[in-house]
Amino acid sequence: MNIIYFCIVFQFPTMKYFITYTILSILSILPMKAQFFDFGFPEFRQEQPRQKAEPIQNPKFKGGSKGVNRFIEKEFKTVPSAYEASGQIVVACIINEKGRISEAEILRGMQKELNEEALRVVKKMKFKPAKQGKKKVKYQYNITFPIRWGRVSFLNIPTTEI
Repeated sequence: MNIIYFCIVFQFPTMKYFITYTILSILSILPMKAQFFDFGFPEFRQEQPRQKAEPIQNPKFKGGSKGVNRFIEKEFKTVPSAYEASGQIVVACIINEKGRISEAEILRGMQKELNEEALRVVKKMKFKPAKQGKKKVKYQYNITFPIRWGRVSFLNIPTTEI
């Protein structure tokens, strides 16, 4: 009789909801841990110690960033059809475990001939590979070619022919 009165007072539409409510309220009162239940996943029962990922050491070019600039200035050949072009070419490349460029693509380009020349120069580059701990790893690297009057120029002033 008390159960029916309780169901009417709390407006449970059926006895099924009342039983579910009662079981959940009893379970919430009891202090139980998840370890009490066996879910059949033994690998999750014990906490595995987390390993800290070691930082990646960037790949290095002989001479640093100035060495990269000198290499680009030396290897980049002026394209006659792009004499009046000015802007930047950004090449994204992947340096593999051996320090060679395995993939290269134009992120921001200019004229087709200039883009092809920038890709040719990048593919000739050789780096000291990136490392994570003692292991050599692949690394994505962006190289910018500042173009002024159809030539590579790392100076802040525009280049002119004399």
